[in-house]
Amino acid sequence: MARASGAPRARRSPLQALIYWSLVLGVWGLIFIVAFLAVFATDLPDTSSLYSVKRQPSISYLDRSGALVAVRGSQDSPPVDIDQLPPYVPAAFVAIEDRQFYHHFGFNPWGMARAEFYNLTHHGAPLQGGSTITQQLARNLFLTPTQSIRRKVQELILAVWLETRFSKKQILALYLNRVDFGGGAYGIEAASQRYFNHPAAQLTLGEAALLAATMKGPSRYNPVANSDRAAKRATAVLEAMVETGEITPAQRDAAFAAPVHVSATLASQRAQYFTDYLDAQVRALIGREPTEDLVVETTLDLPIQAAAEQAVRAGVTAHGDQGVQQGALVALDGQGRIRAYVGGVSYADS
Repeated sequence: MARASGAPRARRSPLQALIYWSLVLGVWGLIFIVAFLAVFATDLPDTSSLYSVKRQPSISYLDRSGALVAVRGSQDSPPVDIDQLPPYVPAAFVAIEDRQFYHHFGFNPWGMARAEFYNLTHHGAPLQGGSTITQQLARNLFLTPTQSIRRKVQELILAVWLETRFSKKQILALYLNRVDFGGGAYGIEAASQRYFNHPAAQLTLGEAALLAATMKGPSRYNPVANSDRAAKRATAVLEAMVETGEITPAQRDAAFAAPVHVSATLASQRAQYFTDYLDAQVRALIGREPTEDLVVETTLDLPIQAAAEQAVRAGVTAHGDQGVQQGALVALDGQGRIRAYVGGVSYADS
């Protein structure tokens, strides 16, 4: 028997109402998310630049015979095979930067919420970002450091895109080979050569922790310019590795006991006092930062420079009992051209 047109409809049960409104809200939520992402995806950067290295141009200084004296600016090296690194090297970065790296799909909502809560409740403290390794890679590869809602959303979109294109191992390898380690070093091979004068495959546990420490801020935690701050952060890296089970407490203690020696300059760089003197003049001459790699031919003579450095060290040592602690030497040829320039006994100590 048909229901009369004016008869009331049967009321939904609480369970039916819950299911109904959940579906309605789900559909509208999906529509909102799609529209939201479409708006922010309209001007996403070109991802074809994935394998092109972005770095600041460098200035190479040559002596009078064409031999390399020094390079100022960005240093990069061929990508290192992650399988050739000691296992604790990538583990150090995962432990301190993104413990859930192997379990998320590009971003960690809980980590982002935790970082935002910390920033709201700790006024004046350094801000926490909550970005995953994949998000950091997306930012380094495709985006600018500008803080905005649009850039953050695009970072999330690109992070998910990276996760769909590459394995976790490939993402971690791209990250280690492309990130800025400060001091003009891009990629872990360049950073290892820059700070420790040996390949990344020979990194010790302490050295790996020190490099992972720079990720919090390549300038703020630079192991040359801010050694104490970098050392404290490296300690936190080692503690994080113990907490995640990547190393044992005994390995951590052994790393603490083995001092890490950081080089002030690349071992291949010579005549640093002279390069400092000349670099300031070159940059003043061009009136800006270089927009492409430059090569500067100088009047310096490296064999004479080496002899001059040895003479300064010998002279200071010979007169040390007389209170002499420092010396300098500038050698000119008959036409006033600089052949050797020594500003002190040790550039690294100065």
